[in-house]
Amino acid sequence: MMLTDRQMRHRIASTLSVLALFGVPTISHALSCAPRQFTLSEAYEAADSIIVGLITECKEEISSDPWANGGSDCSFSSIEVLKESVPTREHIGVTSSSGCGLSLHVGGQYLLFLDSKNQPMHFSATLSGDRYQAQLANRYLRIIRDFRNGAVNDLAEPWMFGGSDGYCSIWQSIRGNQIRFSRRTPDAPQQPKPDWTQELINGEMVYRTTVPLFDADTKLPSGDAEIVAYGDVPDHLDDALVLRVTLPERSPAPVRQATLSVGDRTWSLNRMEMNLSLPGASAHTVVEYYGAGDVAEQILSAMAQPSDIVVSAKVVASNVASAPPEIPPPDQESFVLAPTKDVYFGRAAPETSSTRPSATPKVRAAGSYGAQEEPPEPVLRVESRSTQLSSVIQSFRACDAGDEK
Repeated sequence: MMLTDRQMRHRIASTLSVLALFGVPTISHALSCAPRQFTLSEAYEAADSIIVGLITECKEEISSDPWANGGSDCSFSSIEVLKESVPTREHIGVTSSSGCGLSLHVGGQYLLFLDSKNQPMHFSATLSGDRYQAQLANRYLRIIRDFRNGAVNDLAEPWMFGGSDGYCSIWQSIRGNQIRFSRRTPDAPQQPKPDWTQELINGEMVYRTTVPLFDADTKLPSGDAEIVAYGDVPDHLDDALVLRVTLPERSPAPVRQATLSVGDRTWSLNRMEMNLSLPGASAHTVVEYYGAGDVAEQILSAMAQPSDIVVSAKVVASNVASAPPEIPPPDQESFVLAPTKDVYFGRAAPETSSTRPSATPKVRAAGSYGAQEEPPEPVLRVESRSTQLSSVIQSFRACDAGDEK
């Protein structure tokens, strides 16, 4: 077996978890509603008042609107005022469930961002249940309470924690952008490592592999999907701390130089572009900026104190090229990706203010979009703060050490 090249970059950094890596929602059905992108600070400023509301009555327990999952003409009262209206008023009203919004049920509690007419704005969400939206709403509730009570002086986005199947992760999402740290725990089970092959295409090294697909209902193997990767190749140990930053970009995405700053310190990030070819479906392309090992440790340590965070990704002008030729798609039926382990990748980048430009190989996974009709934004910039990191970092460290309860 001839791997070499640092054992094929640690077998492409111990192989990639397809769902976690690509941020692909379960593909068994199309999402009916596009995600609403906003920050807590934006929602707070836009709302005339904010309350914890209780649904006391619904004229229709199940709405006649076929898209709504809840009641209509539902009365609500205020349990707690988080932001008072000016001038003050009684925060009661009547509203209905909607297909892409609230699902209202008698007895349910909701975080309600109200307009001047006491109508819930689209930032509102349920506080009940274990779905991500409810978890996020409860984090928002805690942050707004702390802000109201003077415990914090900003409304920075929350950090979320997840630990399962031998991997620990913390992440912050900002208007569709995401900053995530993850690490494999010492007792994590070994995962199979698909074989990666190398190809030199137009002077650039391209890496390919296939991953198994599983039927969404039976969970049985149903074929394979192809992954094509190029850019900065990941190279880190299995147990390294990995930072990855996702900035939604149109495909084909131009090559960018990316940096992440915490306070007055700046690190460069490596770039990898990957295309996932699902049989019978359009290819899914993702670009990620990453660092691992010492660089990720330094960044996480710097974020431990409440600090400004800035991610900036600038287009490398010489690499804004025309769309590369397509790779023929695999001839298979349509399948669904099964949930997999939370594995991430990266390679430590030097602590400098710039990074070596990557060259885009003239290759593209089948199904990717053609050349952009408009020039790309010259700079993608994300600003945040690490104020809320302290609420989850202890859980992350405990999981990281294999001590999670």
